[in-house]
Amino acid sequence: MEFYLHQIDKALAHAVTLRTADYPRIVLFSDCHRGCGTWNDGFLPNKTLYEAALRYYLDSGFTYIELGDGDELWENRKLRDIAQIHQDVFQLLERFYLENRLYLLWGNHDHIKAKWKEPVFYESLLIKGQTPLEDLLLIHGHQADLLNNQLWKLARFLVRYLWKPLELAGVKDPTSAAKNYTKKNKLETRMVQWVKTRNTSLIAGHTHRPVLNDAPAPSYYNTGSCVHPNTITCLELIEGHISLIKWTTCVDENRYLYVCRQTIGGPKPLSSVY
Repeated sequence: MEFYLHQIDKALAHAVTLRTADYPRIVLFSDCHRGCGTWNDGFLPNKTLYEAALRYYLDSGFTYIELGDGDELWENRKLRDIAQIHQDVFQLLERFYLENRLYLLWGNHDHIKAKWKEPVFYESLLIKGQTPLEDLLLIHGHQADLLNNQLWKLARFLVRYLWKPLELAGVKDPTSAAKNYTKKNKLETRMVQWVKTRNTSLIAGHTHRPVLNDAPAPSYYNTGSCVHPNTITCLELIEGHISLIKWTTCVDENRYLYVCRQTIGGPKPLSSVY
């Protein structure tokens, strides 16, 4: 356990600080896995939901933070190919960037971004609140996962050349925390243990399982992902409160489909101590 706790420490050692006084409204997404529009593009079915959410957060003055695996760069080799397919989405992200409201962390599936010299790519962030209980440290979460952290190149090889073709036959990728519940539980246990021993709240992605609990601060939170069936999830931070949000397709009284935003957890005060 200590090995994994130190790996999280290492990732957070040089976290860039954002102050809620400067960024009072923040939305956190993770694990979009934007692909090339082919059969294995897990993002494609929820693209409309994601685009509607982006427009809402852009117009509502939110700062957009992505906690890694935004782009699927294990199964796809070039970000340019992804950007061409999802050009409208990247144009919206560019608008956040031009207004200094865009921060992108890299995860295991887009680890290659760590080598890019762009000012928006980070391994970790610290959101500094009004009090220490409102502080939040942000990582992707693969740091608690040996295969997807230190051995990420091996995992990428297995996904790209072995598990990607086997997915056609219905075989689940065992390297994925999102598809392996035993692995998912182990990773979450490690991150919860880090929160308890370091006494600081942590927000991650990686497992694809959204988490917003009623436990007293400090707490572990998870954004979920953008590849749930007909649903994307995210976390909103507004004036010292955190909420878990679901964007999905709803039907109105006239049987018209529309994209709806639903609060499924919170708002919980970050400084809550019970």
